Amino acid sequence: MARVASGTVRAQLLDAYESLLIEGGERAATVQAVADRAGVSKGGLLYHFGSKAALEAGLIERLDELGAADIQALREADDMVETFLRTSVASGSPLDRAIVAVVRLAQAPSGALARAALQRQDDDYAAALTERLGDEELALAIVLLSDGVYLRSALGALEAQRAGDEVEVLLRIARRLGA
Repeated sequence: MARVASGTVRAQLLDAYESLLIEGGERAATVQAVADRAGVSKGGLLYHFGSKAALEAGLIERLDELGAADIQALREADDMVETFLRTSVASGSPLDRAIVAVVRLAQAPSGALARAALQRQDDDYAAALTERLGDEELALAIVLLSDGVYLRSALGALEAQRAGDEVEVLLRIARRLGA
């Protein structure tokens, strides 16, 4: 079994958990599978995360942190709507991976915490857009446009060039709506 530096074990365990969730869903992401993927013992995993529920909480915390950083970057953008829609194309970024992994958790019958985290993130994006646009309904429309782009690109239904072209169309529509 490979050894990892102690400062990175927690992140490595979360990376392994995230990967297993993305690849095989909640059932595939057992404590033993996470430990094996991370190259640590099961005891080592349990030292950092006392249970599978603690792993889930750690992944949700990661999503919250990445989402907060993304929202802060949006707030600093000159054109928040354009930035938001352009970055809605799934790119395999750490935020994308965290979203997909938490969606996999949310699909499980026991996924209430994951569903709440995803809703909270969605609400935070809508609130930031509402603050900038001054129109809650318009902000919701932009979030829903973004969700469509993200879902289609994450599922592989959009190749990169087509996704870019469709974002241009959505930007024109957003401008006509007043964004």
